[in-house]
Parts: sequence; C-alpha cells; structure tokens
Amino acid sequence: MAKGVVSMTRLWDLVQELRDADVLNKIVCDARRFIMYHKEAIENYPLQAYASALLFSPANSIVRRLFQHEEPRGVTIKPPINNGWSACLQTLEGHNSYVRSVAFSHDSTRLASASWDRTVKIWDASSGTCVHTLEGHSSSVSLVAFSHDSTQLASALEDSTVKIWDVSSGTCVHTLEGHSSYVNSVAFSHDSTRLASASEDRTVKIWDASSGTCIHTLNVSTVLHGLSFDCTSTSLNTNIGIIAIPPFQVSTSTDMAASKPQYQNIWFGLCAPEAMYYGYRLSIDHQGQPLVGL
Repeated sequence: MAKGVVSMTRLWDLVQELRDADVLNKIVCDARRFIMYHKEAIENYPLQAYASALLFSPANSIVRRLFQHEEPRGVTIKPPINNGWSACLQTLEGHNSYVRSVAFSHDSTRLASASWDRTVKIWDASSGTCVHTLEGHSSSVSLVAFSHDSTQLASALEDSTVKIWDVSSGTCVHTLEGHSSYVNSVAFSHDSTRLASASEDRTVKIWDASSGTCIHTLNVSTVLHGLSFDCTSTSLNTNIGIIAIPPFQVSTSTDMAASKPQYQNIWFGLCAPEAMYYGYRLSIDHQGQPLVGL
C-alpha cells in the first residue's frame, strides 16, 4: 500500500499540470485520499476495501459513489460520516508512548517524531511508512531537528545529551555531552555545519556537526526556547532576543549579553518564510504544506 500511495501522489502531481482536466484531477485526488485514509485497514484486511472502507468514506467521495454498488447489503445501520474528507492526511502509528516532538526535513520528504518510549522514528512523508527507528537513547527524547540539507537529524534527550544521526542510514554519528541539565532546544545552521543547543543550565552550546566538537559555550541569563540560526549563521534568534555568535574558536566559554528582545512569549518557533508561529511542538513541511501538531 505504501507504493500505492506514492504512485497515486505522483499521478496527482502529473494531473495537476494538465489543462482542462478538472474532472480527472478530482477523481485522482479523491482516490489518493481514499488510499491514504484506509491504508492500514486495506493492508491488513484487503477485502475491507469493499466493505468498511466504502462505508467509512465521506458521503461525497467520488470513489464511494463509483463503487456504491459494492457496499455490503447486509449492513442496515451505517456509521455517521462527514460529507467531505477531513484535513488529516495520514495518521502515523508505531510509538509505544507519548510523542513529544515532530519535524519535517527541509526537502519535505521525511518526518521525524520523538517519543517518551526513548525512540525516534523517521517516516516517509508521502507514504507514511516508517523508514528508520532510531534506538539507543538512554532517556526519553524531547526534541528533533533536521539539518538544512536534510542529511542529518539531531535528537535532544532529557539526560542533557544530544545525538546526531545520519538520516539515510539511521546510524548515530555523534553523542554530544557537556550540558548539565535538560536540553530544551536544538537547531542546525543554514549551511548544516553547526548545531546549537540550549539547556535548562542557562547555556547555549555551538557544536561542529561533522566532528561533534563543542566550539562555543555561551552563558546566558535565562533559559532559552525556540532557538534558530539567522540566514548567515552568525547569530541566534531566541525568545529573549538575538545573540551574536563570536568568531570561530574551539573550547571557548563566553558571557553573552543578548540584544534587545525581538520575540516575546514564544514557546516554540518554527521555520516558515519570514514567520514565527506560536504553538507546542508544531511542524510544517518546508513547502508550507502539511501541519503536524501534538
């Protein structure tokens, strides 16, 4: 079914480029939603495509209307349904406990989820298939963040460490140690060479992403949230203001005075073109499409 979802998505992309194909576009779009919504049921019980899948599809679904004659005649009490498809495209299942953080890769092909079950899962954003389950965390995982080239993933743990993973292989590349308390924010620089981590210990550490070396330890006056690099990777945007990053020098510790606060009362910021959004562990893909929320 995962391949079927991918194939329907590709067909949908092609049909959208055609002129005077509104009817075909609607049919393909509805068929794609039908497959995505009922994927799990059809994978486990294929014949349910002609029974429960039709019954639980919206009343105005084109697929349902086309195959209405296949609906089981013995069902006299039918479930209440909506007229159209809901905004939810897919439901991803697989974690054994609460999901605490989600993030889309910058190429919009992958989605990462961090959980209390001490795992991180990387999903194919088109098909909803779990590509990798990242194990080996010593405590629950609180945050995940992709690098801007979508090749690396950082996961922050409650034990004050940060792990960097190779997205393609699912292997742990580095375990970053140095914070003395819970890490509450991580972010890659735009060139994907640096990683910043903010902790409850009131420090921000700048790491070399390729070697795992700590380049700077910035002592700040408060706990920071919503950490992100600016486009030049020379400063950090935070909930208390903008912090300038000193020139490269390994193993430095610097007291930093943040500039005048520019983002107040932001618990978690996400990257969208020229925007900061308010929410708890939210993520949109980097084409501005699906929204994931906890």
